[in-house]
Amino acid sequence: MSELPEKIPLILLDSSESPSLFVTHHTKYMVELPSFPIFEWDFLVIDTPKGEDLILGFDFLNHFNPFNDWRQGLITFNADQKD
Repeated sequence: MSELPEKIPLILLDSSESPSLFVTHHTKYMVELPSFPIFEWDFLVIDTPKGEDLILGFDFLNHFNPFNDWRQGLITFNADQKD
C-alpha cells in the first residue's frame, strides 16, 4: 500500500463530499473472480465507518460493467465484459 501525494475527499453517490472520509492510500491487487480472467487493479483505500471489506467505485464499475442483482446483493462479472 502506498500513500497518495495528497488526500482526496470522498465523493458520494449524490455528488456531495463526505466531510470526514478521504482517500489517503492506494494499492495494486490481483483479483480472481469465478469465470473471469485474473486481473490487476489499482484500488483506492479509505477507512470506512462500518468496516466494510470493499466498496467498488465508479471507475471500477464503469470499466467492467458487471450485472448487479440488487435484490439478492450479487454482482456478476461476465468474461465477455472484459476489456
